[in-house]
Amino acid sequence: MRLPKKLLLITISSSLALSACGKNSGSSKTGSSDAALLEELAPASWADAAARFIGRDGADMGAVVLTNAPGAGVLMRIDLVGLSKGWHGAHLHQIGNCSDYADGFKASGGHIDPDENQHGILNSFGPERADMPNIYAGDDGRATVEIFNDSVALFASEAATAQSGPYPLLDDDGFAIIIHLNADDHTTQPIGGAGERVACAAITGSI
Repeated sequence: MRLPKKLLLITISSSLALSACGKNSGSSKTGSSDAALLEELAPASWADAAARFIGRDGADMGAVVLTNAPGAGVLMRIDLVGLSKGWHGAHLHQIGNCSDYADGFKASGGHIDPDENQHGILNSFGPERADMPNIYAGDDGRATVEIFNDSVALFASEAATAQSGPYPLLDDDGFAIIIHLNADDHTTQPIGGAGERVACAAITGSI
């Protein structure tokens, strides 16, 4: 089954833009995102879900906050540090488990794809519900983005069946957001050539 066309929005902030707004980038190879920006990431009305990203060494790499949109879809804000400069694939994975970071986050399972579509936003036989836009990290390794995915919902009570409505993410084992080393070309199987998993956030419940 071909999914309806997704509305996928992304905004990118470089360290220069953050500095212009009075924010200290606070980034390093294993650094954490700054507290002031994290407060902006999570408005009071966003009380649905949140998680920290960790890297392949188990160190903190940032945060994600998520909220349901009325009717359908999940809006998420991500702030990451310690990435290589350039584009990085971002996907939703089946299991909220990032514990095997030294082994590349394999415990998070594969892509969320209840419809058994092919991978890729630009694929005529896709996309999977896991598929999202790439994120871009600047010279300082930081990426701050907002993404909307209208094919999923956080909770089962707010989602119809996989075939006719948004797919619920927060089941018994939750889900993960995985960031990849390389860009997703949105066409090639199975992950758009995005390469190894370099950051993982496990979402298993409410804030």
